[in-house]
Amino acid sequence: MIFVRIIVVAVFSLWLGYMYLMTLPEVKREASLPFYPSDSFNVIAHGNGRALLPGNTLEAGINALAVGADILELDIHSTADNHLVVRHDDIIDTTTNGSGAIAEMTLAEIQQYDVGFHKIDYPGLVAPKGILVPTLESLFQKMPSSYYIIELKPEETDSADQLCVLITQYGLQNQVLVGSFHSSILKYFRVSCPEVPTSLGQSEVIVMIAMSTMGLGHLYSPPGISVQLPMYYFGIKVFTPEILAAAHDMNLRVDIWTVNDKEIMNDLIDMGVDGVITDRPDVLRKLVPVSR
Repeated sequence: MIFVRIIVVAVFSLWLGYMYLMTLPEVKREASLPFYPSDSFNVIAHGNGRALLPGNTLEAGINALAVGADILELDIHSTADNHLVVRHDDIIDTTTNGSGAIAEMTLAEIQQYDVGFHKIDYPGLVAPKGILVPTLESLFQKMPSSYYIIELKPEETDSADQLCVLITQYGLQNQVLVGSFHSSILKYFRVSCPEVPTSLGQSEVIVMIAMSTMGLGHLYSPPGISVQLPMYYFGIKVFTPEILAAAHDMNLRVDIWTVNDKEIMNDLIDMGVDGVITDRPDVLRKLVPVSR
């Protein structure tokens, strides 16, 4: 009986604590930042539109903007001689005619090879000759008016520091949103480069979803200004109308990746997502009016 009483008291105490949390006022949300200047929908070119030209390249970025992309989404790695290059994978094998780990190669060694379409995702497409793995700085130089979502792939702080220096050097603090799967590197970046906005890392998204599911979303203060979510992750449905509503209640923008199907694009637009990340920005652009 004593054990039962202990359980009852514990459950009742948890219930009282939960009810108390439910009555607390909503936390203050971060004001909108220039990266998202309006409530308009954004066409976001995944890997700079990797189904149109080889992904994560300067040429793909220029083309994506030409077909109507609002934002270029790309990934970065650091070379052995401390250059930030635009690449999804940490090796060059998957899209070039070379081989090797980026962290173990110099920029000159990497740029000996031509970049093609992803050998697994787009095996039937043939790329023009002479496309190279670009530095992030070359994109900033050639497309200084563009907006970028940049994913920090490495967990090392050196890459985060280099990224902050480049963004600041080119005055792109209002045109770059930094993301990463690794919440730890985002936490570091927010402290070391507070003038540049970030999205939420994977563990931060889990906390956001858990708190909203428990009815405690009003107490969550997001450390970033947006979330980039897949529709499914390892077969589990991640994105739902309820998650969208919860994120919007927290003043978070919601971008969904990676969507190349026209019907799904239309469904997401109708649901009210803020952006879709796609390999086919040309297809998505035709479904929505120009937002910038």
